[in-house]
Amino acid sequence: MEPSGQGARSTALATGSERDRAVRRVLWIVLGLNLLVAAGKLAVGTAAGALSLIADGIHSLLDASSNIVGLVGIAAAGKPPDAEHPYGHRRFETIASVVIGLLIAGGLVEIVRRVWDGVMGEHVTPAVSWISTAFVALTIVVNGLISRYESRRGRELRSSILLADAGHTFSDMLAAVAVLVSFIAVMLGVGWADLVAAAVVAVFIARTAWVILATNLGVLADHAVLDPRAVHEIACRVPGVYGAHRIRSRGHHDHVHVDLHIHLDPELPLQRAHAKTHEVIEALRKALPEVKDVVIHTEPADGRELDASTIAPEGD
Repeated sequence: MEPSGQGARSTALATGSERDRAVRRVLWIVLGLNLLVAAGKLAVGTAAGALSLIADGIHSLLDASSNIVGLVGIAAAGKPPDAEHPYGHRRFETIASVVIGLLIAGGLVEIVRRVWDGVMGEHVTPAVSWISTAFVALTIVVNGLISRYESRRGRELRSSILLADAGHTFSDMLAAVAVLVSFIAVMLGVGWADLVAAAVVAVFIARTAWVILATNLGVLADHAVLDPRAVHEIACRVPGVYGAHRIRSRGHHDHVHVDLHIHLDPELPLQRAHAKTHEVIEALRKALPEVKDVVIHTEPADGRELDASTIAPEGD
């Protein structure tokens, strides 16, 4: 049971719409910066024959492509619920994040192939200069600022796609650090450092892909978002609620759906029982702002203490 007042619904939709517009603004800003960084890395890397910087340029290009995927995902996720999608379209944002992970994994394959070719003797020591080294140092600063900005806005807006993309950009910054170290080593006469740095970049890309895919596939698989014991405690603090069990949650960390059973006085009139469920809903939303939808099933309290294992459903 959930309040269905038109005013409350309009406010919620407006808030969601404003949040989506803010997320889109961030993605457009970051997209432009990522394209500039990627173009610069690929141009300088190709001119110098530096596999590590070319690999890092591919990594940055994936940052830009992930921004585009994110913009498409946000546009779909921002649509309000309709007859065919009564739970809304938020999972399109999750799907977009999964696509980002797959794009990163695809880029990883090409980098690994180039590293392998280099190990087999098809790699030429890059022509590194102080200018190209200074350029890599500049990209480290730029990527650090982009990641910090996107991460901060992602937390403020509670956006999984911004947080995923910020993590990707941060890994790009760390990869650029490895490239910078390799450039210095090459200038000191250690030619194989370029291959080692390219392999390090590949590791960063693999880790980023794994984190993004593992996090967002959990959402698609309806992984529990909230601790059922925390929900139980909040519900039972409402006067007149004698117990709660079969507590389930799913969705994004910023848009959670919860359903549970609560125990009320069996002699309570229907109208008062209905009002009590709304008290529980409001208590949950106040304590857990990420909760957007609550479904409650009421049961008569029979005086028996529920076993702790019944709080969350098992195999159901």
